[in-house]
Amino acid sequence: MNSLGYVVIVAAVLLGGGAVTFPARAQAQVSERHAPVDTVSDAGVVRAAAMVDSVFVDRQLTEGFVDAGDFASYLMARLNIRPIPAGMGLRVEIDSTSIVLYGRIGDLPPEALAALGPLVGMLAPETEYTGVISLTAVAREVVRFHLARVTVGGIGIPEPLVAAAMLEVGKHYPALSRSGRALFVEIPTDAVVELAPSRVRLVGPPADTTSHTQI
Repeated sequence: MNSLGYVVIVAAVLLGGGAVTFPARAQAQVSERHAPVDTVSDAGVVRAAAMVDSVFVDRQLTEGFVDAGDFASYLMARLNIRPIPAGMGLRVEIDSTSIVLYGRIGDLPPEALAALGPLVGMLAPETEYTGVISLTAVAREVVRFHLARVTVGGIGIPEPLVAAAMLEVGKHYPALSRSGRALFVEIPTDAVVELAPSRVRLVGPPADTTSHTQI
C-alpha cells in the first residue's frame, strides 16, 4: 500500500495516526469551528523534527511547541508517508483533549477516491470526514496516539466497521499496532508530550536523565 493508503485511512477509515471517540465537537461543521486549524505538509515534517531534536535529542531547549499541522505531518512521516500527497486537503485542529483531523471528500486526490471505491463515489464532494485522535502516556518512555472515532458527513461510522477497516490498515503499516488504531511512540524517560490549544507541547526529561530515546 502506498502513501495514498494512508489517505484511505483518513477518509472513512480515516487514518489517523490517532484516534477518536470523544467530544461532540468532532461532529461540528467547519463553520462552527473556532480553534485555529492547520494543514499537513512536507515542510511541516521538517519544522516538527527540528523542534523534537532541540528538546529531546540535543537538549538545546527544555520545552517547545509544535503547531497542529506540523505535528500531524511528523506522525505521517513516522509511518513512512512521504512525500505527503499534494492536494490532500487534510486539516488539523488540536485542543487540550484531542487531535481532530478533517477534510472534504472532494479534496482527496483522485487515486484516493478510486481506492475508497463506490461508497465514496456516492457522496457529494463537500461531504466532510472527521477523525479524532487521543494522546495518552502509557509508560515513562511511551505515549500512544489512538484512533477512537470516525465520522463521515457528521455521522459516526459504526465501531465494527472502523475496527475492521483499521485492522486491514495495520497489516500495511508495521509502525501501527496490530489493530491499526494505535501508534506507540518512544520518548526520553520522564519527558512529556501533551496537547495544548492549537499545538503539541514537548517537555524535555530531567537534567539527570541520560536516555536519548527519540520520539
